Amino acid sequence: MASQTPTTQSVAGSSSAVRLNPSEKRLRIALAFAIALSIVGAAWFIGGRQGFGNIGEGGVNTKLLPKVGQVAPDFTTYDVDGNVVSLSDFKGQPVWLNFWGSWCPPCRSEMPDVQAAYQQLAPKGIVLLAISLDESPQKAAEFAQKNKATFTILSDPNRDNTSGSYPILNFPTHIFIDSTGVVQRVVLSDLSTEEALQFGNELIAASDQR
Repeated sequence: MASQTPTTQSVAGSSSAVRLNPSEKRLRIALAFAIALSIVGAAWFIGGRQGFGNIGEGGVNTKLLPKVGQVAPDFTTYDVDGNVVSLSDFKGQPVWLNFWGSWCPPCRSEMPDVQAAYQQLAPKGIVLLAISLDESPQKAAEFAQKNKATFTILSDPNRDNTSGSYPILNFPTHIFIDSTGVVQRVVLSDLSTEEALQFGNELIAASDQR
């Protein structure tokens, strides 16, 4: 019996150790609630940076962007080396605009597909201008270099130069413009290599008919 007494006391002691008075219970509940709120807040912040906040705004973006059949508005911004570049510099050539950011998961995942399509379309005369938004030129250049992009990377980190005519809500956004400057297609999602080739070849065909 003597050998059993410590075990009994130990169990009793363990049981009493987990009992909390009402104030301690309230404190633990409040702490758990605060932690949960911080986790949710962090998730929403990160999600917003990654474009979750743009979900469902495709219709709005379509209304704000240049329409198919309209002349694409000109803009002037800089490439990642600081050189001034305007859309009108490429007058007479079919142009594929890609608004993107290296912070955007769909933009990151489509970059190899975009590059693969561009390699086949470039010899046919298409120009691809990839305008990075909401990030530094350095970050855009680093990501493009890492993915061996050979198309032109432009930068408008604060949207000072493009937002007036191209208020982008969806990432990525693709706009295909024929050689006369008329918008032929607007795509508010990432593209596969096959889709990019299809739209690019359609753009070249439309330009050849002008």
